[in-house]
Amino acid sequence: MATLNERLQDELTHRDVELERYKRGVVVRVLNLLARLEEELVRQMASLDPTQVQPRYRDARTTRLLAEVARLVDEYGAALEQDVIPDMVQLARDEGTFGVRVLDGLLPAGVALDTVAPSVANLRAAAMTRPFQGRLLREWVRDHPPAVRFRLRNAIRQGVADGATIDQMVRTVRGTAAQGYRDGIMEANRRGAEAMVRTAVQHTVSSAREATYEANSDLIEGVRMVATLDGRTTLFCMQIDGRVFPIGKGPRSPFHVGCRTSSVPVVKSWAALGLDLKEAPEGTRASMDGQVADKQTYNTWLRGKSAAFQDDVLGKTKGALYRRGDLALDRFVDHSGRAYSIDELRRREPAAFKKAGV
Repeated sequence: MATLNERLQDELTHRDVELERYKRGVVVRVLNLLARLEEELVRQMASLDPTQVQPRYRDARTTRLLAEVARLVDEYGAALEQDVIPDMVQLARDEGTFGVRVLDGLLPAGVALDTVAPSVANLRAAAMTRPFQGRLLREWVRDHPPAVRFRLRNAIRQGVADGATIDQMVRTVRGTAAQGYRDGIMEANRRGAEAMVRTAVQHTVSSAREATYEANSDLIEGVRMVATLDGRTTLFCMQIDGRVFPIGKGPRSPFHVGCRTSSVPVVKSWAALGLDLKEAPEGTRASMDGQVADKQTYNTWLRGKSAAFQDDVLGKTKGALYRRGDLALDRFVDHSGRAYSIDELRRREPAAFKKAGV
């Protein structure tokens, strides 16, 4: 029988899988905002008279275009902040109460502990005032648009100075259809937006959990780091996986941009809580199915799940590649952790597609 701490880790691991889906939803919304900026910018560039564009980056038309870039990016930044910040505050509130509900739900029949949900004010403060990577959450969101403007401004200036045609400058900004529009300046902006969102969500969840641990410090003796067990995990997260720190001390995720390492509480022993209950044996690592060998990885764990669950996590095509094409999880992402599209995978892994029959 699994211990309470193992079951807690199991529940929060499942929660982390759900949060990855949540991250994807926020990323889609932000990328839609960025797509509107791109569409309007390309329209503005295409409206220029190509015979009037001079190879001088300080000519009047270039100045007006750069001013338009600044205006569009400012609008994007305002929409971004209005979308992301309230969402993160709500996420902190939801996450702050989730751990308490899980803890209460896992207690043996007849056992009641004085669990406390953090106040809304404390959860908001935890998300908004604790820095990560040296910046506050609002600064992470506000620092992204200037980077977008910097890339676009430089590309347009250089294109004009080099005597590029309007079509050439549009391709520099947007990219080319032949490359799936991944060879343009906007691709770097999209990657930056996705990294910002994913890191912001992880910070918010980590901060809310820490506030919950602090509110229940009479029940919780420490915080255990739990790295995602797949090929994208960094060396730092690999080595910190499983380490336990006192509440309010030691490092907390996100440890780097795009970090997925999370935390789980380590509840005091029944004896320390004044309860006469036996502890289950140690030496296992929790999964959704209870006790499993502590050396099991997420990859081998997922292999043992149903096809429906695998498809829910990966999507139907990737689920088929995982099962029948024998693709390990780390083959679905690049070195930065970005998920390959189906078309990209088809080019990279033709043998797996053939083997999987997709």
